[in-house]
Amino acid sequence: MNAKTAELGWKILTLGMGAVIMPLAGWVWTMNVQVAELENNLNHLESRVQEVKTKSVEADDNSKAIIGIEKDIEYMKNSLGRIEVLITQ
Repeated sequence: MNAKTAELGWKILTLGMGAVIMPLAGWVWTMNVQVAELENNLNHLESRVQEVKTKSVEADDNSKAIIGIEKDIEYMKNSLGRIEVLITQ
């Protein structure tokens, strides 16, 4: 193999590698950007889920308190009814 053939072969190999590597580098960059966006979205969604869980617990506590208040009001109505009966006798 003479020097010109070796040089031509090396240039063809380099050109071929460049044609393969450059698009792959672009694809890797694009995938890296998309993965970063997905991670950001995931972090945001995790924080939103935590907020919803917190609000759900607060709503559950509030509904239990409302049920307790309703029971107290019903008890007061019954007590007032008995007092009214005792007064009117």
